[in-house]
Amino acid sequence: MFRRGGRVRAVRSGGHEDALALALTDPVTNALPGARLRELGRSASLSQEFSLVGEEQSPEGLLWHGVNLAPLSATDRALTDFGRHQVSRPRRSSSLVGDRRAVEILWRTLAEVWGAEVREHRWSQPLLLAEDPPVPRLTPVGLRAAVPGEEAAVFPAAVAMFREEVGVDPVAGDGGRAYRARIGELIRRGRTYVVIEDGEVLFKADVGALFGDVAQIHGVWVRPDQRGRGLGRAGMAELVQQVSRDHAPRVSLYVNDFNAPARRAYAAAGFRQVGELSTILF
Repeated sequence: MFRRGGRVRAVRSGGHEDALALALTDPVTNALPGARLRELGRSASLSQEFSLVGEEQSPEGLLWHGVNLAPLSATDRALTDFGRHQVSRPRRSSSLVGDRRAVEILWRTLAEVWGAEVREHRWSQPLLLAEDPPVPRLTPVGLRAAVPGEEAAVFPAAVAMFREEVGVDPVAGDGGRAYRARIGELIRRGRTYVVIEDGEVLFKADVGALFGDVAQIHGVWVRPDQRGRGLGRAGMAELVQQVSRDHAPRVSLYVNDFNAPARRAYAAAGFRQVGELSTILF
């Protein structure tokens, strides 16, 4: 059995600002865990979900071990320590996600114990960024932010997206209460964008994380009978314009390398590859 990572310690409230500063050195790669780090602030949950390696004032790396397991700006040595520490504890996270090289280093330690629990490896997920989006030249599709009161229309689209993308049912277990609450929260914050026709969602996307000057897009979905008609391409072009106006100047997302139609739509909306992530689903 691996020895415990002796240099790993919980991030405490007094070290929150230093941890946040490290995460902000790469806000594009760290968008999702960084947003959670910022959200927790100095709450008691901070030390339960985030660990660091090294000194509190100058950490060598961070690890989010909440609903996801995600390294943030960690050195190779820190990643090894994190792996040794995590492998000695029960797995709580439903996925391991982050910069591909960092995930590969963590997985060298975790695979022996957690390998049998893996549902899927998604090793190559290009990380894309749109900093200077082109002006949309396609026919407008009426994309707009969803508003409170439209949760009932958005919910079925969000469930369909989650089942298709993640491979599990978000309404299982609690009947969808937690997922419905998440959808409602995004709508209240003006972070869900939709094309709705006759009361049904044809296209949707969420600003899943805001960190620094980066808005990261999650949950992009086109209704199956609308695919191949240019809706995704036009919707993404409008989305980048609206999100950069409403939330943050730099818009990011990541995509599976084999999803050629989505990658073409993202390229047409001004996205370029700036990195590569990996996700391991449990």
